[in-house]
Amino acid sequence: MNLLKFVFFSSLEYFSSFVFILVQFRFPLKENIVKIVLISLLLSFVSYSFINADLSTISPVIQIIILLIYIQVVLKVNIINSIIMVFTSYIVYGLVQTCLIAAFTHVGLIAGELKAETNTAFILQVSSCLLVLLICSLNYYFKGGFSFIEARSRFSKNSFTGKNKGFIGYIFLALVITVFSNIVILESPNPPYLPIAAILLITLFVLFYLSLKRDESVD
Repeated sequence: MNLLKFVFFSSLEYFSSFVFILVQFRFPLKENIVKIVLISLLLSFVSYSFINADLSTISPVIQIIILLIYIQVVLKVNIINSIIMVFTSYIVYGLVQTCLIAAFTHVGLIAGELKAETNTAFILQVSSCLLVLLICSLNYYFKGGFSFIEARSRFSKNSFTGKNKGFIGYIFLALVITVFSNIVILESPNPPYLPIAAILLITLFVLFYLSLKRDESVD
């Protein structure tokens, strides 16, 4: 496998995911741009190592853990808010990419198993990156996103009370759904892309609805 080519295209995916996190939760993009480029490269090397070690199934879990720690340290938010930010981005990217795979399969661009380090995989990665960045641009233009997470937020006992408890519980449920969807796509010879995309879409709508209600309660 060509290391440089893999790292470049894989980094595009991670970069767009980080941009989405910053825009969606209204964190400054300019002052964090260099940091997200570096972590995107790091995660690409991690992904490459796991694929070559035949550990691609557990790679998403390891990468999520790295993302959680990174967001918590760099953006200075507590672990609960870090989970909310990372999982929201993970679900959105999963939805975008799954829908693109379904569309590519429908038009015949993808036939059979989708493999890494192929032209089709590179087209999918670039398309996913561009679509997520387009969503970020529209989100920024229309002043969307959530403001209930602030820099230097700290953990408190109130994080597990009232509406927060249900919101955090749903975040974990959304994570399980998204990880399971990725495992099905990776392990199934003929993944059911359209049903998976529908499930992720519903999961995303509910997540955004709960986030919006939580944002309104904070405001």
